[in-house]
Amino acid sequence: MIFQNLLINLFLKKNYINNIIGANDYADIQIGANDYSPRSENNRFQISDHFEIGYLHLFSDGKNITRIDFADEELKEQCSCDILETAKKQLHEYFAKTRRTFDLPLLPSGTAFQQNIWNILLQIEFSETKSYEWVSIQHGNKKAIRAVGQAIGKNPIAVVIPCHRVIGKNGSLTGFAGGIPRKRFLLQLEKVL
Repeated sequence: MIFQNLLINLFLKKNYINNIIGANDYADIQIGANDYSPRSENNRFQISDHFEIGYLHLFSDGKNITRIDFADEELKEQCSCDILETAKKQLHEYFAKTRRTFDLPLLPSGTAFQQNIWNILLQIEFSETKSYEWVSIQHGNKKAIRAVGQAIGKNPIAVVIPCHRVIGKNGSLTGFAGGIPRKRFLLQLEKVL
């Protein structure tokens, strides 16, 4: 009886921890992994601009793009640098349909698993969509769909790392951190829908 209670307690604690950190059997969990926030030291430079999809907040360490967020309003404090101005220009070209690929140094922060998934997303070309299962297969584990979906949902560099190009296996527009209307807008812009 004591042994059974001990096993139950261990099971409950494991599930509690997994729920908190989003762990599962397939993720490469790194406890304490860096997640950028808009106030992170690595985001010394930040600007925002209005695009056809609404405001985007762009962050940089001065050499790389570290984060791009969807937003409803302009950043109150802005401090630009060359790479942010280049990113802003390329985003305007993308929304004007004169640019299909981005040429920017990217430095997203995440676990090794997340980094791998984001690199796979960069292989999905303009006006093309892939399923979560396809991403899982590219990663090397077809059963990792749930973990892949979580990593895609944590993509810190919106639009440039094209997580909007990942759809459900049945063609449905599932899950998007920026909201389904923005996902639909981006896919229509690329004439996928």
